[in-house]
Amino acid sequence: MKLLFIGNSHTYYNDVAGTVLSLLEATGEKSHVTMLTRAGKSLGHHVTDPAVSFNIRYGRYDFIIAQDRGSVFEAEAFEQGAVAIKQMADAVGARFMLFMPWSPRDNRAAQRDMTEGYLSFCRRTDCRFAPVGEAFTRLLATEQPEALYREDGNHATALGGYAAAVTIFYTVTGRKRTLDPTKIDDPGIAAGFSPELCRKVHTEACYTTRLFNG
Repeated sequence: MKLLFIGNSHTYYNDVAGTVLSLLEATGEKSHVTMLTRAGKSLGHHVTDPAVSFNIRYGRYDFIIAQDRGSVFEAEAFEQGAVAIKQMADAVGARFMLFMPWSPRDNRAAQRDMTEGYLSFCRRTDCRFAPVGEAFTRLLATEQPEALYREDGNHATALGGYAAAVTIFYTVTGRKRTLDPTKIDDPGIAAGFSPELCRKVHTEACYTTRLFNG
């Protein structure tokens, strides 16, 4: 399985793409990932990037995973960028998927509009999205914000990055049942997180993915 990640710092911090790769390979899926990211950039920027169009056209990817900005959600700009990148993916037979990030720590209320925007788009265009921001919402019911957010209140901690990767993993694979991270070579356990915490992340990620993607 070949995956192309397109996004910004929410994708490259904590090596989210590499963690997804580790999870896929830990479950027996031979995979390859490529990451094209630019700090602070939106999907609209990536549409104009020659490296993005070249990789989509010639990379023979199974999945194109696109991530828009999380700090500010602009519904019209998001939709325009997502439509353009999806059209590129559709033209070469790659499956287009969105990675929805999280709203800032001090503006969690903004998550609702972001989620509604992603969900509406995906229902209309028949694509899936990794609802990472909503997985954050569920984890924040029991975890302190500093467990998931860095001091800047925008970027994820190592645990937040792990939660993002696990959510993307369940979205890509379409798995309906939660994995036991102690029975695979799980990157969260390898990073030093407790088995109980890793199980919680898997549980919330799997549930949230099913909730928004069926």
